[in-house]
Amino acid sequence: MSAKDMFYSKSKDFSNADDKAYAREDLVFNVTEDLLLMLEDLSLSKAELARRLGKSKSYVTQILSGSRNMTLGSFSDICFALGFKPEIKLPVEPAKISQNGWVKSGKQTFTNKNQRKGNAQNVYLAYDAEWSKNKVA
Repeated sequence: MSAKDMFYSKSKDFSNADDKAYAREDLVFNVTEDLLLMLEDLSLSKAELARRLGKSKSYVTQILSGSRNMTLGSFSDICFALGFKPEIKLPVEPAKISQNGWVKSGKQTFTNKNQRKGNAQNVYLAYDAEWSKNKVA
């Protein structure tokens, strides 16, 4: 459930700018929340993650709170430090050609490796045994 769904009825119309802003915030929230859950599952503190990354504790706090922009590079570095291979999946549905020749696509629902069902999320953290063997500073 997104913040938009929690505060507005389904019948509320939003502008493209509003939809874009909500999509951005949903993505930031979902990625940072998944990383925080990974830290918790691995019993690692933000301080330990900062040490493994060679960054300050405030940097890690800013990244994981969403107040600092997380690049794909920093996302990859964090995943590597946690022993996970980063993987981005875009929600793709096979093309369905309508009678007029146009293709309509929609958001697909899937089940990830942890068996949590829901709307397609843009980021999926896939555990990779090879990555977890690497020594981290």
